[in-house]
Amino acid sequence: MIDESVDQLNLSLKTTDLNQLTCISNISLSSLENPSVSKNHLRQSLSQVEKGFDALVLENIALRKELEQYSGINNNVHEITINKLRAANIFPMIRNRVIFRTRNQSDDLLFSSNNHHRDIIWDVQVGGIDNRYFVSASADKTSMIWSRKTSRPLIQYRGHRGSVNSCRFQCFDHDLVLTASGDHELHIWKLSLYENKHERDQDNDMTPLILRNPILVLRGDDVFSCADWLQRDQIVSASWNRSATIWQIETGRSLRTLYGHNAELTHVSCHQTRPFIITASRDGTFRLWDCRTSSRSVQIFNGHTKTVNSTLFIEDIRFVSSSDDGFVHIWDFRSTSSSPLLSLECISPCNRLSIFNNILAVPLDNRDIRLYSIVNGEKLYVQRRAHKRAVQCTAFVQCTNSIEFLLASGSLDCHMHVWHVKKLKGTNNNKLMKSIEKSIGSLNDITKNGNRGKGQYKKNY
Repeated sequence: MIDESVDQLNLSLKTTDLNQLTCISNISLSSLENPSVSKNHLRQSLSQVEKGFDALVLENIALRKELEQYSGINNNVHEITINKLRAANIFPMIRNRVIFRTRNQSDDLLFSSNNHHRDIIWDVQVGGIDNRYFVSASADKTSMIWSRKTSRPLIQYRGHRGSVNSCRFQCFDHDLVLTASGDHELHIWKLSLYENKHERDQDNDMTPLILRNPILVLRGDDVFSCADWLQRDQIVSASWNRSATIWQIETGRSLRTLYGHNAELTHVSCHQTRPFIITASRDGTFRLWDCRTSSRSVQIFNGHTKTVNSTLFIEDIRFVSSSDDGFVHIWDFRSTSSSPLLSLECISPCNRLSIFNNILAVPLDNRDIRLYSIVNGEKLYVQRRAHKRAVQCTAFVQCTNSIEFLLASGSLDCHMHVWHVKKLKGTNNNKLMKSIEKSIGSLNDITKNGNRGKGQYKKNY
């Protein structure tokens, strides 16, 4: 009985194996007889893989766009990032060679923030008594006060609930800071809320003091891209709702709204001694407003072909503008001509400018920082590859009792660097030092006149 059972089991196993082999052979024969069937199956499979890959790419782009919109104020950052990725894929060897051949500039770099900011740095300014502080604004919802002397973080302001897009010291009360944010709020907060701040400035502690409560909050109905001090008791804000608003600090109410732009505002700048305001927009224009009149605007400037990222007053009658079109223009608002006095071609998109005396610092998307003379437009020097990503902003300041200068820069790489201008080497170094000496001479004359006039010059340019 046992032998018969074993024989039956073996017979069934052989029959099963034979059936499987027959199936496989039939499939193989059918494939050979109809090769088009196999090709169709293969094409369908490859088509599904391709569709899945395309869907993944589109989803990645959408996520990047949402991330850039959440992080900051300029939607063009997304396009710039995509272009950079394409360039990196098409020309990897060229880019690597350029970076490799760039000389080591560690001697020029005095300070680099490590992990104090966790997101893009949108703005850097210098201020305080004797310009002793740097202030930075970041997409990580914080603003940081840094000691210019020790390069240490002193205060971290955490009062905002969105990206901090701009920061400004007041020129009358040097302890007041104005910040504009994507949370639809403007905050004014005080620097000297702790005792013995001068002792803390010399402290070796790298842990900043945390501030959360502002002394004034102004609320709008859209994202604030920038804000500036108009007078001691007034400020001006630029918003994504295509308008600028003049606010009264004492009452916390808006006094006037400036309409006219066709796209979101990117920047606002106020004259130091006259009631003039310049607003820049993504519509490629910027407008000069006179607060003494009830007219809509004094003049509209159409000198750029892309987004205007910043505008600054140079003197009583001149100002400068920067744009994504790769140009920096210097203007005279008394002129009836629509052409600028001077045009500086930078090839790469130009971001938020800074100026000290006769030297203009231009941060670029290609990671360079260029120094120009605003007198004749001469390029004084290029700080190459200053950051790992696009340089968004700069702040330029003179060292105390010296012809040396400090250049602070903020970037999309989440770092703030401070550079020593005197140590920059190159063929244009003599031109730079001559410009600096000339600027310092004019500054000393202004200081003397200001002292004779009992402090009528309250802000150092």
